[in-house]
Amino acid sequence: MIVSSIAALCQQTPEWQKQWQSFEQAQSFPALVYAALQLGLLFARRLLETELTQRAQAPQHWPVCGQCGSRFRSKGFRSRRLMTLVGVLN
Repeated sequence: MIVSSIAALCQQTPEWQKQWQSFEQAQSFPALVYAALQLGLLFARRLLETELTQRAQAPQHWPVCGQCGSRFRSKGFRSRRLMTLVGVLN
């Protein structure tokens, strides 16, 4: 059941399709482990990017500066790339 759900998810983007094909076509146990790890990393990156996007769009209550007493404010959305343990997040 879980594997079929993952397979369906992998059909959505070319990058996921490529990794799923590598998983299905793995000839040895180390190759299977490596392909599964790559799929896991793709999932982790997607999960983190989705959560960061949702948090960025949520209303924020900005605190007051401890030195000058003025309220912090957002400078707007900026495109960023973050290097993490699971890879680069956009």
